[in-house]
Amino acid sequence: MNKLNKIGLTALAGSLATIAGAHAGSLTVSGGSNITYQTESGANIGTGSDTGNPLGWQNNLTFGAAGELDNGITWTANAYNSDAQALTSSNISFDLGGMGSLLVDNGAGGAGLDALDGKLPTAYEEGWDVGSTQGYDTITGSHGSASLTWSSPADVLPLGTKIRVAYSPKRDAGGLQADKGSSTNASSIAESSHDVTVQMSPVDGLSIYAGYAEVGQTGVNDIEEGTYGVNYAMGPVEVGYQKTYESLDKGVTTTVNYYENTSWAVAFNVNDNLSVSYSDYESDENLGATGGQTMDIDSLQVAYNMGGATIVLAETDTDGVFYNSAATSSNTLISVKLAF
Repeated sequence: MNKLNKIGLTALAGSLATIAGAHAGSLTVSGGSNITYQTESGANIGTGSDTGNPLGWQNNLTFGAAGELDNGITWTANAYNSDAQALTSSNISFDLGGMGSLLVDNGAGGAGLDALDGKLPTAYEEGWDVGSTQGYDTITGSHGSASLTWSSPADVLPLGTKIRVAYSPKRDAGGLQADKGSSTNASSIAESSHDVTVQMSPVDGLSIYAGYAEVGQTGVNDIEEGTYGVNYAMGPVEVGYQKTYESLDKGVTTTVNYYENTSWAVAFNVNDNLSVSYSDYESDENLGATGGQTMDIDSLQVAYNMGGATIVLAETDTDGVFYNSAATSSNTLISVKLAF
């Protein structure tokens, strides 16, 4: 990975200097290009069928910065740019030493419950994130709006335990907030959100995790989300199991009251370059007394790494697309990812 270093940068110096004097930092630039070829067919999936050009393209640049304050607190900042060279998200993380760390997130992801969104081992991506038409329900917690996440310090709690607590004053998905600004989604019914997650590594190869989030809403019931799961790696093989839940209970039977998802996966590293995985995701929607539908996703993925390039083949089949029992989808994705 090529990096451009520039000594003397003081990222956000105007703000940080008011807290404590800032040492000179460094700037790095990294990124990648991703070329995809995707075909999809199925029954009753509407515009999701293969009717357009299957070639896709994506370029991304990430600007990173780091520095240290006079009191020893270190910080890192990242700004993520899309194809149009527009800022899509950003974050700043402060390492507080024995007091843990603080993440200030502006839509970049990994805040609160979002960090546990897809923990299964895969060769490429989650089965619901390979570009196919699905409508799979996921958990987000405070992610999607500007938020704060505190993480407990490393090696303090027993059994490799790490606790994270997140808060967003208004989880309205209002986009990036400018300096001294606020989100523009003032009409959203969303209120503040609170997340807590726990991750443990009691023995080598074993990872256990759980999390809960609550999003307040004006005039209707709050949204509740939760997850728990376990991953175990032994040599070149890793297996995982996860449950997620999202309550949208509005007290009526004509809308979805909750989603309950069950997923599992197994991944195998054939060698240092080749990996294979298979995953299954089952999502049940509940409409109260009127029942609901089930979506099932199966994804077989193969990835081959050649240094700065990764070639991926993913075959994904979905039954119950958009929770419609008559809708099916079969998707083939070929991806060439270049990193620099």
